[in-house]
Amino acid sequence: MPIPARAVSAPPPDEEATPPRSDPTGSALVTIDPIGFGLRPGAGSHRLVAWATQYCEAAGLSPCSDIADRAERLCIERWDCHPALLVPFREGTAAFLSGGRFTSPVVYAVWLSENPMVAVAGGSRHLLESYLLTVGVCPDQGGGYPRGPECPA
Repeated sequence: MPIPARAVSAPPPDEEATPPRSDPTGSALVTIDPIGFGLRPGAGSHRLVAWATQYCEAAGLSPCSDIADRAERLCIERWDCHPALLVPFREGTAAFLSGGRFTSPVVYAVWLSENPMVAVAGGSRHLLESYLLTVGVCPDQGGGYPRGPECPA
C-alpha cells in the first residue's frame, strides 16, 4: 500500500472491523499528506493534473496516465470554488487540494481500495468524498458550481 513516508494516517484497520458508528465520515481511514514528496502544483490551467501525475509517479501508484480523463473536478469553498481534483487509482482514491482555505497544498486519500471497512462505507471514493464535505470541498457541477445544499457553506 503506497503511503508517502511522511503522511499522517491512522494505524492499519482490522480487516474484520466495520467503521465506528461515531465516525460517519470514516475519517480514521483518511490519510492526510501535507508534504507530498515536496511536490507542489505549478502555474497554469493543467497544474493540478500535472501535480497529481507527479505525485502518482513518486508514490508508485497506478495508473499514472489519463489522470485528466479519470479525475473529478472539485471546488474548495462553496462560494469561490477554488479548483481541486479527486483521482481514483488502483490503490485507492486521492484528492489534490491547493487554494482557498488550503494555503499549502495537501493530498487527502483513502488507500484501502479492497478493504472491507471501505466497502461498508461505499468504497474509497465515496468515503473520501464524504470526508471532503466536512472540510468544505465539494464536487464541481460544472463551471465552478459546487454541489448545492450538500456542500457546506
